[in-house]
Amino acid sequence: MAKTRHAASAGKTSATELGAARRRDLLEAAYALIAEKGLEGLRTRDIAARAGVNISTLHYYFGTKDALLVAIVEHVAEKFGEEQRRPADTGDAVAGLRAHLESAWRSFQDNPHLSTVLQELSLRARRDPAAQAAFRAVHKEWNLAVEHLVRQGMRAGQLRSDLDPRAAARVVTSFLIGAMTQLGVDAGAFDFHLVSDELDRWLVPADGKRARKRPG
Repeated sequence: MAKTRHAASAGKTSATELGAARRRDLLEAAYALIAEKGLEGLRTRDIAARAGVNISTLHYYFGTKDALLVAIVEHVAEKFGEEQRRPADTGDAVAGLRAHLESAWRSFQDNPHLSTVLQELSLRARRDPAAQAAFRAVHKEWNLAVEHLVRQGMRAGQLRSDLDPRAAARVVTSFLIGAMTQLGVDAGAFDFHLVSDELDRWLVPADGKRARKRPG
């Protein structure tokens, strides 16, 4: 009996893993198609075909168009990474912010279509309540995490004492979005690290500057 229960449990786990993989394949297919054709040209039948399944399978995992759109937003947020949206609390706010900027830069380097897809989804969110709500949740989490680092740095004397933590956090996150939008269109528009150094000069007290170690 125990062996039977174990086999059933193993089968259930495998089915769950298979379902998660199929759902991920569908989202990857949607991501690639948005990068190629934009959201206006996105068709559910094309997503299913790209993922190698029939249209009913797509509807099984994403019952409505709104559900699919929200899932795509969340999938793209995962590509941006937990490390960016929830910067680690290392005890050194300056190092944490610098690591956050570097990690975000690497995310866009590792996912060349990320800026394009983010722009498409952001435009859609202006007129689509479901996408808008999903983006608001992602942005809120991200801004609060960076705001926490700023407050921590101000308390420790590592960052300027006259900063507005909420506004400073939004400058950092907006810089990343804007920088990647420009670099997505023109990879040679500017040196990301050179421009992000300006944030150091703005955030860190005049007597607290420390040289940034550039990536090799």
